[in-house]
Amino acid sequence: MATRGVLFFDLDGTIADSGAGIHASLNEVFESHGHEPLSIVELHMVIGPPLQESLPRLFAPRDIATDLVDTFIHEYRAIYKAHHLPRTQFNDGMKDALEILHDHYYLAVVTAKPEPQALVAIEALGITDMFVTIVGPENDQPHPKTLLLQRALSEVITSLGDEPPLQRCWMIGDRHHDIEAGVNVGTNAMGVLWGFGSREELQSAGAHVVAQDPEELIRVLLDSLE
Repeated sequence: MATRGVLFFDLDGTIADSGAGIHASLNEVFESHGHEPLSIVELHMVIGPPLQESLPRLFAPRDIATDLVDTFIHEYRAIYKAHHLPRTQFNDGMKDALEILHDHYYLAVVTAKPEPQALVAIEALGITDMFVTIVGPENDQPHPKTLLLQRALSEVITSLGDEPPLQRCWMIGDRHHDIEAGVNVGTNAMGVLWGFGSREELQSAGAHVVAQDPEELIRVLLDSLE
């Protein structure tokens, strides 16, 4: 049996500092339709869950018809893909963290971002070769994070030819969807505070650990190997 564990990382807000690009792209769409741009608080509501779930919450106070959700998503994706996705940046400290952890764990990505766009973002970061698999929805249809994590685990098993012990695996992310996925699948679950979720959100979802910064993330994950 494989003894090395797997770290399943969320992308936006966890590995990548995607907030500014997502915010600018969404605001361009809202303003082009004659509506108020998103506040920072509203941006934090958007990043993490599928846009089909979060956009209606932003539409209601602006009196936007919910049947425009797909239109807004299509326009947002086009702007983000053209202008921001190829310039994806790391969150501070995460490049070093991944390089250190890669020596001790297998790494994978599990993201709500459509998989083709996730691949572009990770290529822009220059870390594609670090990951056993990169899993996201195949299109813009919402896909529960638990199912994405299950698929990622299956792909890891296929790639390695063996099943890693779940007690050595972690789902790591900045929103409750990430933590709930880990809890549901049976991995450890770590919340991170440099993204878009609060400590309360992550702990309420069942996080085993909440890391303040990438240094704490590294320390906890290496200590868990002892």
